[in-house]
Amino acid sequence: METWIDRTAARGQPFEDGDEFRLGFIWFRITDDHKGLRVTAPRVGDPALIYTDDCSEALRLVAMQRKMLERFGPDAGLCNCRQTVLIVRDLDECQTTFIDRLAGEMGDRSGWYIGAHDSKLDVGAPENLKLVSLWTIMSRRPEIAPYLLLPTGWQVSFASGAVVMHDRQVAQPISGAEGVGQLPRSA
Repeated sequence: METWIDRTAARGQPFEDGDEFRLGFIWFRITDDHKGLRVTAPRVGDPALIYTDDCSEALRLVAMQRKMLERFGPDAGLCNCRQTVLIVRDLDECQTTFIDRLAGEMGDRSGWYIGAHDSKLDVGAPENLKLVSLWTIMSRRPEIAPYLLLPTGWQVSFASGAVVMHDRQVAQPISGAEGVGQLPRSA
């Protein structure tokens, strides 16, 4: 990121307060105030999209998502922290959740669905589903974070540990691929 910023500035494209750029899932922001010009990032784990000078957790999240893609081999699906996700309304009462990338991103929609194997609701009924902020739900369910750049057709079940699937078949990691780390639990 620093190299890109330096090259952009060297090409005569100076950054200004409020400029933003996306690196993977995260939107970073240029801030200029009494501390000077600097890069800020959303505070990972905070349900509100609040920017902070400490970019380390946001960069760690970007690296985790990249490692997940390398581990299973697909190209990244576009998705970002400002989009929404479709969830089953009783998700907060459920223990055995899953994520399913049903479509690619379209505007403010990520294409992700988060459901639960133990939901008591009929997910075929539209009134039992709702759109929520992907960032907010990720802060409440940090286990989903590493998988959010998987493309359409990928699923992850969290019923008994994370099981990654492609087209509803268990996906095998690429031989020699490293695992991903863990994000801190929500604040």
